[in-house]
Amino acid sequence: MPHTPPIASDPAELHPQLLYRVDGDQARFATWRLADGHESLAVFTTTQAATEYCNNSEMAAGWSILQPPRDKLLEILQACRDAGILYAALDPLGGSAKTLFDIPQVLAAAESARLTSPAP
Repeated sequence: MPHTPPIASDPAELHPQLLYRVDGDQARFATWRLADGHESLAVFTTTQAATEYCNNSEMAAGWSILQPPRDKLLEILQACRDAGILYAALDPLGGSAKTLFDIPQVLAAAESARLTSPAP
């Protein structure tokens, strides 16, 4: 049974790797099932961790690794929230994740930072 890690909302310094594949005309991102049965977005600190997850979770072929820029990552998190995925699991390897990020809180913090930062 997967261990549920502590929840965090500030991945400000993270530059995560994501696993994705293209299904039709849409990107599908790798997820990790929480102990309560809900899905979370699987995010990784390194390409090695992403590759290990892909190899150990019996995922079908065709997955690629992406390190999206900040704006694209926020778009992905928004799409996850809209699809009902409310958490992102950092390095979900061996049945547990290092950290669990609350996607709505991450998006709110990003919006707050955008509103309070000086215009370029």
